[in-house]
Amino acid sequence: MSIPRIVMTIALALACAMPAIAQERDEVVPYSADSPWNLPIGPTPEYDPNSEVFTQALSGVFGIDPTRFTMPVYVVSADTPRRSIRLSGVYSEVSRDGRMLIKRKGEPVSVPLPSDAEPAAGSDAQIIVWNPDTGEEWGFWRVKRNGEDYEAVNGYSYNTNWNGVCPFGFLSRGAGTPYLVGLVRRFEIERGRIAHAIALGVNYPSRLYVYPATKSDGKGLPPSLPSGARLQLDPTLTDADFERWGLDEPGKIIARALQEFGMIVIDSSGHPKLYAEYEGTAHWNGLVHKDTVRAIPYSAFRVLKLSAPSSPPPPTNLAATTDATSVSLTWDSSVSATRYRILRRAPGDRDYTPLDEWVTNTSYTDSTVHHGLKYAYVVQAMSHNGASRTSRRVRVIVGEGADAP
Repeated sequence: MSIPRIVMTIALALACAMPAIAQERDEVVPYSADSPWNLPIGPTPEYDPNSEVFTQALSGVFGIDPTRFTMPVYVVSADTPRRSIRLSGVYSEVSRDGRMLIKRKGEPVSVPLPSDAEPAAGSDAQIIVWNPDTGEEWGFWRVKRNGEDYEAVNGYSYNTNWNGVCPFGFLSRGAGTPYLVGLVRRFEIERGRIAHAIALGVNYPSRLYVYPATKSDGKGLPPSLPSGARLQLDPTLTDADFERWGLDEPGKIIARALQEFGMIVIDSSGHPKLYAEYEGTAHWNGLVHKDTVRAIPYSAFRVLKLSAPSSPPPPTNLAATTDATSVSLTWDSSVSATRYRILRRAPGDRDYTPLDEWVTNTSYTDSTVHHGLKYAYVVQAMSHNGASRTSRRVRVIVGEGADAP
C-alpha cells in the first residue's frame, strides 16, 4: 500500500512543480547566441600580461545592490498601452540589424509602458522596457514621473535579437551598451545558472575602451581598467573555495557565471559592483543583496587579453578525407580562437547546422554520415568575443572522396 502512495505523492509534487518551472516569455537570455555577452570564455583563454596590475588597482568593496543605481525591467507586449516620454537630451535609435544609428534631440518618444512604471532609486533613475516577443528594447536615463507624464534626459531603442554591440556614437551607459546586457535577473538565480557575462561597474574606469565597449565615460589612467575589459574568476576554484569564503547559494551561482562567462566593465560606479535587476521589478526580497559577492577577493580574478580581436579570423586550409562510415576534417589554427564550431549541410538541407561547438583542436570526425551521400562542411573559429566568418567549404561523398573547397 505504501508504494502507490509514494508514487501518487511524487506525481502530485511534479504536477504542482510544473507551473513553477515553465519558462515565462521574459525568462530568456537576451541578445544573439554569438553576442560577446552570451559566449563562454572557453577552456584556453589568453590573459592580459598586465592582469595582476589591473586587479591590484581595484579598490573598495565588491558588491551587487539591486536596491539602487541599477535598472528595473518592465516586460511589455503588443497590448501594452503606449505612453509618451518627453526627452530633454538625445535619443539613440538603432536599426538595420544593429548597424545603423540615428540620433534625435529633444523629441518625445512613444513607448509601451505599464501604468505603474517607476525608475530605479538613485540619481541615474533608469528604466528598461522590453518586449521579448519582438526583441524591442528601450532604455531611459534620469526618468521623472509627474502623474501620468514621464520625462527623461537620454533614451535609446535597440533590439535583443542583435548582438548587444551598438554602433559608435550610441549614447546610454558609460561603455555605449544597452542597459539589459549583463543584468542578473531573479529567474536565473532561481534556476541555478546565469548563462551570460555579468555587467560590472568600477570606480575608476580608464578613458580607453576595448571591444565590446564602443566608448568610455571614465577619466582614469592606467592601471585603471578600460571599458569593455572582461575579467574571469579563477576557473580552478571549486564550491569548497566558495564555501570557505562564506558565499550562500546565490553567491555561488554568480561565482560560477564569473568563471564561465566573466564580468565586463560597462560603467563608472562608487565601487566595483555587479548589476542585478532593480528590486522594484525583480522582487528579490533579500535573495540577492549588497553582500552577496562581497567575500570574493579581487586577487581571484584574471583580466582577459585586452588586445583580443572582436572575432578570430576564419580557419584556413579546411580539408576532408573519408572512409565508408565517416568524414574526417582538418584545418589550420586561427589566432585568438579558443574553440571551433563545425557546421554541416546534409543532403536535402538548405542551410548549415552546427554539429559541435566545443572542438578545441584542429580536427574533427563526423561519424553520423551515410555511405554514398554528399555532405558539405564549414568551420568557424570562436572566442569569448565572437565567431569568425565561416571557412571555405569542403564537400565530401562518403566513401568516395572530397572535392576542392
